[in-house]
Amino acid sequence: MSKITRIITLGTFLLLNSCLSQDHGKILTESERLDLFDQVWNTVNEQFYDPHFNGINWQAKYEQYKPLIANSSQTDSLFKLLNNMLFELNSSHCGIDLLSNLKNNASPYIFMDGTIGIDIRVIDSEIIIVEVIPNSSAAVSNLKTGYVIKEIDGLSLVDFKKTTNYKPPFNRRNKIFHLTTEILRHIYGKPESSVTLDYLDENNNLKSVRLIRTQRKEGISLVDWLPPLFVESESFFLTDNIAYLRFNAFQPDNLEHVIDDLKKISHTKGLIIDFRGNDGGSIEAMKRLLGRFVSERKKYGTYINRNEENEDFIEPIGNKFKGKIVVLVDEMSISGAENSSLLLQQLNIATIIGNQTPGQLLLGNVYRINDTISLVIPIYKLEYPNGFNPENNGITPDIEIELNRKDLLNGKDTQLERAIEYLTNE
Repeated sequence: MSKITRIITLGTFLLLNSCLSQDHGKILTESERLDLFDQVWNTVNEQFYDPHFNGINWQAKYEQYKPLIANSSQTDSLFKLLNNMLFELNSSHCGIDLLSNLKNNASPYIFMDGTIGIDIRVIDSEIIIVEVIPNSSAAVSNLKTGYVIKEIDGLSLVDFKKTTNYKPPFNRRNKIFHLTTEILRHIYGKPESSVTLDYLDENNNLKSVRLIRTQRKEGISLVDWLPPLFVESESFFLTDNIAYLRFNAFQPDNLEHVIDDLKKISHTKGLIIDFRGNDGGSIEAMKRLLGRFVSERKKYGTYINRNEENEDFIEPIGNKFKGKIVVLVDEMSISGAENSSLLLQQLNIATIIGNQTPGQLLLGNVYRINDTISLVIPIYKLEYPNGFNPENNGITPDIEIELNRKDLLNGKDTQLERAIEYLTNE
């Protein structure tokens, strides 16, 4: 399984955008365009995990798209066509783009280095603030949870819906994920730059504030062709007997910062792991965390492609955490976060609370087409011992509960409070 555990599966940051920024690179000749097209098509043809291509006639797609690629004189239209072809596979972890666009089109949770200190969700067709970081620009300006953001630099929710590039799998939850991500890209930005928010306060008064983005903590580099990742984790006690752990990515592989946080709270009777807004990561990192919750070797699934099936296992690591566990998930929990949550659920280690997740759970691999272009395609699917394949299905929580504006205005996170209630009464 060493081959599989090295695969980067950070779903969002490698699920590339079909709409390019202004950094287009050089204009390709017809011959160069067709050569790129052949490389992309052939890589999928040889490496895509499913020999039946999710029911798509892949040879027919070659005949359909080749003349379109030959006539696509603009770089924007070329990449849009290539992604349209790839998206017909209706698979997560699939896309192509310029390497220079990775940061602009990647996960804001992971790659954007400037923040105003808020998180948002789209709830009942409104952009709602669901978290305000203490001492952040937003906190200093008295923004609060439950406030409705009407516009971000003049862009409304309607505008974001028009500009969002929705990617597979094409279900409602994944569409919410991509819409929310697009909004977050406009909230995060370069340090010292500003963003203007027009919002409704607790009395529905329309107000406006200009906030300066501040630098996040120092990023880490995984590989030289990716921008730095801003990995974050926090842990603390919610009550004398209930601890809280949250982190935004299963990176780097050793997950040292998260494990250190877990050790601080390892003797509590109840633990809440918050995967809301976690963008996944490497399988090795996931196994390092889950190894703290098992006392014996556990088979958790089989990685399957057209050529092979590989069983994989969680090995016990260190002293097993003996308390009860609740995991929080929502539409912004993807890839490795979904995998970890579902494994904890299926192994009867944790209870899952929150909203059903998008189902971005194929294993993607990165192919460098040349020094400027990268392609991501899924090369394995994961099947659990009971035969369940989480791609497109996502995780159905044991206890489903939504966030709502009324409670947020009163400082209540209904999902977190339900988790506390569950652990208190168990």
